Amino acid sequence: MGIRIVVAKSRGAGLGNELFPWAKGWIASQVLDARLVGPSWGRSRRGYYRDFGASRLDFVLEKALLRLPHHAFTESDYRATGEVDFGRAIERWGATRGVTREGSFVVSVEGMWGGYPSIWNARPFLLAKLLNSRDALRNVYEVISKLDRNKLFVAVGIRSTQGGFRRLNPGESARGKWTIVTPKEWYLWVCAALQQRFGKAIQFRIFTDRRHADFDEVVERFNPGQSHLQGRTQCSDLLLMAQADLLVCAVSSYSKAAAFFSGNPYICYEPQLTLIDGLYSLWGNEPYQQKAGSLTRRSMEFVSSRLSASATGQAPPLRYLGTPMDIGDALPDNLVEMLEQKLCSHDSRTNLIEYGCLPALRRE
Repeated sequence: MGIRIVVAKSRGAGLGNELFPWAKGWIASQVLDARLVGPSWGRSRRGYYRDFGASRLDFVLEKALLRLPHHAFTESDYRATGEVDFGRAIERWGATRGVTREGSFVVSVEGMWGGYPSIWNARPFLLAKLLNSRDALRNVYEVISKLDRNKLFVAVGIRSTQGGFRRLNPGESARGKWTIVTPKEWYLWVCAALQQRFGKAIQFRIFTDRRHADFDEVVERFNPGQSHLQGRTQCSDLLLMAQADLLVCAVSSYSKAAAFFSGNPYICYEPQLTLIDGLYSLWGNEPYQQKAGSLTRRSMEFVSSRLSASATGQAPPLRYLGTPMDIGDALPDNLVEMLEQKLCSHDSRTNLIEYGCLPALRRE
């Protein structure tokens, strides 16, 4: 067999964005039986090369490989396959283009297109890399070991104005916009509503990319004794957020990545979500998602149908992980119910593997 290489092209962006080409590259390397090169962490100003034990000059190899004749798997190639899963898409493309019949090849992948559904099967790989990053396990243990496991753990993600993020101008709508800073008042409202409902049964930890005044105020209000990790990294923060019972998300790919890994409920800033025909979506403003047959449009049809069936008693009520909230909104019943169930599940006295007991379904 010749040399088979997949290059995951890096943009030198934040960790939440770079997870996409990394996941795509790994999936492609598995499907095409190739070696993965990249992403090039040395291109980032955030020092990710230190976190992942990479060379600061790793981008030199990427550049050299991409100067060679190679196959670029693009968004249009992905869309043309009609597949959602990235692995099935690149497998179909590779067979059609004859790539897999070549003895040697270089294939490049990139971008955030396809979204989280396309890279769902790469979660174990990404988690393994994050867990093995610099100081990650030590940092995770330092925080988790100090939490009260009988309480709800709420992770709050707050973005600073660094890295291209900005505050909205007075009167400017947030609908469908990214790289905007969620107002401090929203965090204060949501956390206060949670604290009022769950009282002493809830605990918060606040996360940010860079310490600033808004972050300090939220910490002072809801976790004044929060310890500062000397060796904290974005990787360990992401892992900690993913372990929370509830995420209060910033408008950022970093917070959404935590929700992607978590599988637990999360709260979104309602004014930022796209609103079409009475339904919220996160990506509904994207041109492709506005087309018939897109994942967002198919989801809208499903939710509308289920809501109609639920209203007539023909189907159970919808349950959803994501919760939109704005300043002044009450905690939705769906979210409260899920959190109450989470709280009950923390009790080791009813967990068999922790010497807990359960009532018998039948008596001998």
